[in-house]
Amino acid sequence: MYRLLGILFMCTILQAQDVTVLNLDQAIDIALESSYEMKSLRLNLTRSEQNLIAAKGRFKTNVEASMQVPNWQENVSEIPVPGELPVFNTTGSLRYQGMLDIIQPTPTDGRLTLRSMAYHRDVSTYRASLEQETTRKDMYGSISLRYHQPLFTINRLKLGLQTANLSYERTEQRYRRSQLDVVYLVTQTFFETYRAKRQKEIAEQNLKQQQELFDLATKKYQAGLIPEVEALQMEVDLAEAKNELLSAEGRMARSQDAFKQQIGLALSDHIDVTTDISYERIEVDLNRALELALQNRTEIREAKIDLELAQIDVKEADAQSEIRGDLNLFYDLTGVSDPTLPGSASVNSLWTSMTDDMQRRPNNRGVVFTLSVPIWDWGVNAAQVQAAQASLQNSELDLEEQKKTIRRQVRDVVASLRETENRLQVLDKNQQVAQRAFQISVERFNNGDITSQELALDRNRYTQAQTSFLDAYIAYRLALADLKRKTMWDFENDRSVVK
Repeated sequence: MYRLLGILFMCTILQAQDVTVLNLDQAIDIALESSYEMKSLRLNLTRSEQNLIAAKGRFKTNVEASMQVPNWQENVSEIPVPGELPVFNTTGSLRYQGMLDIIQPTPTDGRLTLRSMAYHRDVSTYRASLEQETTRKDMYGSISLRYHQPLFTINRLKLGLQTANLSYERTEQRYRRSQLDVVYLVTQTFFETYRAKRQKEIAEQNLKQQQELFDLATKKYQAGLIPEVEALQMEVDLAEAKNELLSAEGRMARSQDAFKQQIGLALSDHIDVTTDISYERIEVDLNRALELALQNRTEIREAKIDLELAQIDVKEADAQSEIRGDLNLFYDLTGVSDPTLPGSASVNSLWTSMTDDMQRRPNNRGVVFTLSVPIWDWGVNAAQVQAAQASLQNSELDLEEQKKTIRRQVRDVVASLRETENRLQVLDKNQQVAQRAFQISVERFNNGDITSQELALDRNRYTQAQTSFLDAYIAYRLALADLKRKTMWDFENDRSVVK
């Protein structure tokens, strides 16, 4: 934010009150900081970064706690009585329970859990036949160590981390490419705004010249030096010049609004743009440009990442039909308070009784090995594997096609740059010639050697020459910007744009 304020404060020229004049570099800096596209890209990058952090966190110890405070139930229960009819007693329970799990994932996709659990319970039974209620307090506690290990299958924990890493890298690559796309779009809208500004200036210049010629024609007509039709033609040309200026002002206002939205400024801000229209011919070797593009373009790395992700999908689909083993081990210490303690027993007495029982009672332990063997699924998994393999082959095709597309794009943009350079040189000379020809025609009209129609033709040629040069210059600058994003190399300064 401070960097943006510095740009606006230090690099801005004030032509009028509250009017900010920006050159292309300043506009790009503002857009990279404040534009909608860049804000959205940074949020997408943050999302992928947080997903990666979450995937790494799954390898670390985590703690889970659960509590029941309270768990109260009271209902009528059917109690079977051996050799007799069942009886219906009312039972009640008020239970306070807490459980704490400390879970440590292992690199082998296993899970080691240290669990501590305890509860305090008040239980009661109302015997309807005796019209008597019996109550008791219990306390239960246990500490256990459990381990679960999948066998004969893929390590989904590592695959999850690998997928998160690849997804984050892919988002980074897209962020870099999108940055260059933003730079190109800002360059495009900047020069569209500059074109509208120059067209307005040309229209103003044309109107000024036309006003002077109209005043001159009026004086000549009044002096009887030219016929009335000449003066009327000048009046028509003056009206057309005024209309063209109004149209140019409307185009400039619309282009400025689009430009302000593109770089992230408020539509109420007052801005102007400026640029140096001088140019130098830049030599670009096609083979070097192709080499740099294939080396730097993020689309190639993205396609390779998609290929790796498709390979992971094939592994996961294929693993569903494999033999799977699950090894579960547990060892725990359990204690239960003495059931003969009176209902008025204190919590401390219950706790002491429970811990004493934990020391006396044999420990719980066990090992369970489960083997799952897929036998028949009507070809479901085979179809899933083939679908994943088809996606993998498609990713391979995308990679090769992406390389072809990059080569074609670079060839096109280099050819376009050379074409615009040649056109720019020709039209620059043409603009100078048209300007001189118009100046001569004005002098000849003043001397009465040509008519207003002939002068109008030369004026239109000069205006068209100015517009054609402006369009050629903008096409040249856009071709340079396009070459930069297509090769990720700045040929003007001969340096990489990859950060």
